[in-house]
Amino acid sequence: MAARGHVQDPNDRRLRPIYDYLDNGNNKMAIQQADKLLKKHKDLHCAKVLKAIGLQRTGKQDEAFTLAQEVATLEPTDDNSLQALTILYREMHRPELVTKLYEAAVKKVPLSEEYHSHLFMAYARVGEYKKMQQAGMALYKIVPKNPYYFWSVMSLVMQAISAQDEKLAQTMYLPLAERMVEKMVREEKIEAEAEVQLYFMILERLGKCVEALDVIRGPLGEKLTSELQSRENKCMMLYQRLQRWPECNSLAHKLLLKNPDDWQFYPCYFDSLFHLMDDSWTPPEEGEHCVEGSVHYTVAEVVRFVEERIKGEDSKESRPLRGPYLARLELIHRLREKGCPEESQLGEPLELMLQFFGKFGDKPCCITDLKLYLHLLSPDQHIQFINRLGEAVPLGEGGEEGFAFPEDTKALQRHLCVCQLSRALGLHHALDTDGKLRLITELKAHYHHGLQFGKTSLKTELQFSDMYCLMAAHVYIDLWKENGESNMVLQCLGLLQEGLSHSPSNAQFKLLLLLLYCHLGAFEPSVLIMLQNS
Repeated sequence: MAARGHVQDPNDRRLRPIYDYLDNGNNKMAIQQADKLLKKHKDLHCAKVLKAIGLQRTGKQDEAFTLAQEVATLEPTDDNSLQALTILYREMHRPELVTKLYEAAVKKVPLSEEYHSHLFMAYARVGEYKKMQQAGMALYKIVPKNPYYFWSVMSLVMQAISAQDEKLAQTMYLPLAERMVEKMVREEKIEAEAEVQLYFMILERLGKCVEALDVIRGPLGEKLTSELQSRENKCMMLYQRLQRWPECNSLAHKLLLKNPDDWQFYPCYFDSLFHLMDDSWTPPEEGEHCVEGSVHYTVAEVVRFVEERIKGEDSKESRPLRGPYLARLELIHRLREKGCPEESQLGEPLELMLQFFGKFGDKPCCITDLKLYLHLLSPDQHIQFINRLGEAVPLGEGGEEGFAFPEDTKALQRHLCVCQLSRALGLHHALDTDGKLRLITELKAHYHHGLQFGKTSLKTELQFSDMYCLMAAHVYIDLWKENGESNMVLQCLGLLQEGLSHSPSNAQFKLLLLLLYCHLGAFEPSVLIMLQNS
């Protein structure tokens, strides 16, 4: 409230001390100052409202409401009183009273742009979409500005979204909104990107994909500049809905040429290829393949395209991008599903995943990337794969316990990735009891060793080695489920609590602890963990 605008009346100077007291949280002094001012100026409505705000903030809600209603019944039109009442009603959580306030103000000052816009916003806060539409059009008639017109259009869209009768939305609200926008398009009055976005939203909800595509590809689409590739993303979505696979394919490979790491377009590219193959599509004898340009409609072309992207990454001096390497694995997966012999042209999955690990194994995302394609390995390759990954991890000399530890966080991340992939392949589960206990000892040793890399971490940051602790906990749970030994779950709880003491913000530790405590019927510790979160 301290940021007051230009002086609108002489009373601003008198009201200033009250505003200052309220802004500084000195509500009792604000009430006293308001009382002093009201003794001299009984008709100063704003002072009454400011006093009411002070009463509201000191817990005297009934007195505050009574005082506010005294002013509201007078239907004030001065800006100070209206703003103060708006603040008070907001603090009372009574936004519906603000609408009545500005309805009265608009009746008294029918040509006020400010009051009409405040009325529209008041309706928006209470979800009165029909009245929003009317207020928007009334405002546009007074001040013919585009935003006001499109406020009314958006209100119609909101009526359609909130309508219980979908038929009513499709036959009345949305068609009316469409006609209103088309009128502005014909008169060439579309100015802002938001107006084009709204037009697109209306056409999309009406299922008019062809018309929406024409808008995006036409002059209006040039206004879509706030988001990167907004126009192309919308075109891609519409091509897929319309099942225009040649255009989908062509646009995808054009966008991948610009940015080979933009993963969202690889699935579109591959999907369109197989749809084209299923449809036995062939390009026309003359001219372009489609409006977007050339189409890759054979497996050989797509394989060559992906390989070219990888060669481009391999030849870079800077660190390569993951997208093309993952795209190759994804293409192998899809070709294998379709039973296409061209799968072998892309290489052996085991070697390709080892290559991927060599390039990106020090990134936390490596595990989630490779986990998607582990099914490409045959069961007899699992142990070989993990062993070869382990050879690629730089570890120091063995310590007292016989375990070799990573010497920096990048090596630690690579080792973590190998451990997680090993568990994902089921190798942890296949161990006997002694093997699992040995594994737990190794994971705990790596966890404690890794804590040195996070000595300077904040409490809100996770330790680099937290995942070792979590995996060891899961192996304890495996043993508990297999053998039913309560000692295993108790040790698991102790380990997780230790992990939580080093990483108080680790949500996975907390969730697993909650699960175990609830399973054991120990609800008091569960409550304590939940209270730590609040």
